[in-house]
Amino acid sequence: MTAPPRTIAVEPARSRFPAGSTEDAMLAALSTQLGTVLAPATITVDQTTRFEVEGAAPDHTTFVQLVGNTGEFKSAHRNRVTANLFKLAWIKRALFPEARLALCITPTVAKAFAAGGWTTVATHDLGVEVLLFDADAGTLTPLGDASA
Repeated sequence: MTAPPRTIAVEPARSRFPAGSTEDAMLAALSTQLGTVLAPATITVDQTTRFEVEGAAPDHTTFVQLVGNTGEFKSAHRNRVTANLFKLAWIKRALFPEARLALCITPTVAKAFAAGGWTTVATHDLGVEVLLFDADAGTLTPLGDASA
């Protein structure tokens, strides 16, 4: 099944994350690790459907979403993970088929990626890199390589 031809506009968006926040640090670390400047963007499809991504490369080759929750793991974290995965999958399937996709998470959220769990398998099958952010060190580790 192929997506219909579409008009797609990508414009810079104002960041929802304050300077110095966990999410701001996550986006900076992703920019460094992925080798491209990432910034929030608004994508408009067919001049009617608008949505935001938390990070996009200026050349539209990379899109990222962030789940920077801390504290106790709750179902809301799992729901946010699945919503972000769905958004990234749609971006790749229907809008930017050659794009690199990444989901950046904090250790609390890593619980949504149990060994053999559907989100773990789905991210692999969909080509979404899952990167674990260490706020203390400001570093990223591919989730499969982390001892979370």
